[in-house]
Amino acid sequence: MGSKAVSNTGPIIHLTEINLIRILTIFQNITIPEEVEEELIKNKVSIPKKIKITQLRPESKDKTKILTNEYNLDLGEAEAISLALQEKSDYFLTDDLGARQIAKEYNIETHGTIGIILRAFKKGLISREITIEKIKELKTNSSLFITQDLISEVVESVKNFRG
Repeated sequence: MGSKAVSNTGPIIHLTEINLIRILTIFQNITIPEEVEEELIKNKVSIPKKIKITQLRPESKDKTKILTNEYNLDLGEAEAISLALQEKSDYFLTDDLGARQIAKEYNIETHGTIGIILRAFKKGLISREITIEKIKELKTNSSLFITQDLISEVVESVKNFRG
């Protein structure tokens, strides 16, 4: 299944923080806009070779302006949504709630860091043990804001998963 994803900064940072950036291989290609590239560099996160940096076309730049003005999104998220639309992307990777809701309005399927990890587990890329360990590490070792309740719920579902 060919899957194209556009990511904003969050999932790339969070997967890097828990040493799991390699699971992004579940997507055939991943693209980020220039603003996300700059944010990653600012955060001293190395961008995996697999990730392509793609320029926004003029009409996508206009779309970005609309998104930042109308929805008060930050530039990285707005550019990422515009790029997802421009590239007719299958997935938009973000942990930002506001960005997720706007992406949904444009019928773009979104996945956050947890969703990406679960997808990698279900595809057999990582074991049940590693999946559980890394989900717990999101709380302790990453900058992702996540509740203990959510962690427990996800860990439980991984334990009970019969693939």
